[in-house]
Amino acid sequence: MGKSVKMAPRNDKTAQMRLIEPSASRQVTYLVKSEVERFFDVIPAANARDRLLFDVIYRYGLRRKEAAIIRREYLRDGRIWITREKGGISGEYPIHPATRRLLWTYLASLGEDESHYLFVSRQSGNQPISASTIYGLFRRYADAADLPVDRRHPHVLRHSIAVHLMNAGWDAADVQDWLGHRDIASTMVYAAVTNRRREQKYEEALLSDEIAANDAS
Repeated sequence: MGKSVKMAPRNDKTAQMRLIEPSASRQVTYLVKSEVERFFDVIPAANARDRLLFDVIYRYGLRRKEAAIIRREYLRDGRIWITREKGGISGEYPIHPATRRLLWTYLASLGEDESHYLFVSRQSGNQPISASTIYGLFRRYADAADLPVDRRHPHVLRHSIAVHLMNAGWDAADVQDWLGHRDIASTMVYAAVTNRRREQKYEEALLSDEIAANDAS
């Protein structure tokens, strides 16, 4: 990495959020699993669009505009095409089972809607939802879920899935591919947040016959 990564000080080992500072000018925050689930829980069941919207943003680590420009034709054979912004690598991804259920519910609610976009603005007919609307919706639900004040912005979901995937055992290259990063340095800031994979691999190494023993110790 070209920039140093510092772990922010923690006052409590049970803290619900970690903060990393890749540089003095940038901070990356994320939500723990329970906070993301609390956020999902406050979205009304009757609001099929918003439930699917934020599920997709979280699972695929989307920026607001990336979510807004998803077209219905990008959904086929249990997969979804994601167009990445800011020089990211676009690609096709499998649709998570939970996302599929939300998708069926949402599409059934649209009736004869003929929009080409998956997420339609309620104010402008068949036009896609705007990035500013997504921001406002996230703030509303984040307030209702009582998320930390400095994490009430939709980009925190992108950071969250990156850390959660690494906690699930993905390596940096896997997460780089999932988020569409061109440069792995963009992904390594998340690796600085968690050492769970390192600890898991260490435990595996203890049981491996491939590691040299030192009988003199």
